Amino acid sequence: MGPAGSGLRSGSRSRGGGRLKTTVELDEAKLVRVMKLTGLATQREAIDFALTLAERAASVKSLLSRPFFAGIADRVVVDPAYDVLAVRRKEKPARA
Repeated sequence: MGPAGSGLRSGSRSRGGGRLKTTVELDEAKLVRVMKLTGLATQREAIDFALTLAERAASVKSLLSRPFFAGIADRVVVDPAYDVLAVRRKEKPARA
């Protein structure tokens, strides 16, 4: 087996195009439900779909775990030198 609990068997080898051919133990009922819910035709498509969603969720979690900008830790959300009224005065009036 591959990494502990991964369900991957050793001896898997990579094919061209970044694809990995492997043997995986899956919950077949769950796989069938995912295929029906998403309208995906093949098990490969369903697994790729699930991996894409997992990757996206992990990326979002990673992004959300970091401050959006440096000042957020100090609760400085807007630059103290920013003058919104001065910016508004410089704007051209909207046409009616």
